[in-house]
Amino acid sequence: MDKKTAEIILDLNQFDSPLDAYEHQLFKLRNFILTNPIIPKVLFAKTKKSQQLEQAAENFIDLDYSISSYELKELRGEHLYDKFIIYEKNKSLIKSNLSKHLSSKNIQFGIEQLITNLQMWSEELENIDTSEAKDVPLTKEMDVLTLHESLKMNKINGEPISQELLSEFKRIKLLGTSIIKS
Repeated sequence: MDKKTAEIILDLNQFDSPLDAYEHQLFKLRNFILTNPIIPKVLFAKTKKSQQLEQAAENFIDLDYSISSYELKELRGEHLYDKFIIYEKNKSLIKSNLSKHLSSKNIQFGIEQLITNLQMWSEELENIDTSEAKDVPLTKEMDVLTLHESLKMNKINGEPISQELLSEFKRIKLLGTSIIKS
């Protein structure tokens, strides 16, 4: 990538230094990842954006390539509720580690981990019939506390899976299939 293109990508004319421009762009990218639902196709695009920012910044500064190293826990348990708790703990770990290092490599690793975690959760839902569930937009995540409480009531009291929960499962399964196709 030539310097002129790198200047445009980093929007250098808006900042005092290339490092400020690069960090501002990474901060916006990381903030997007931390505050939006996990949509694999969108996250794959954000990975490409992170790589592009990295290439642009390499024209001007020495980069920090550090990442937070960690492993996701397997989604284990007798009930979906138990597996959901681990899924959420994994997600929390990923987001916490994304916040520790502002580097393009750490953002890329965090995105990979978010997608892997989503894939594992999607696989846990494969045998649940969601054919009658109402379609919801892929970007409309069910409230995590409502989801937690619904799964808890299903586990403790044997309550049937609500239509809202089935719709969320259908959404997750669709996102899971989009990972394979991406």
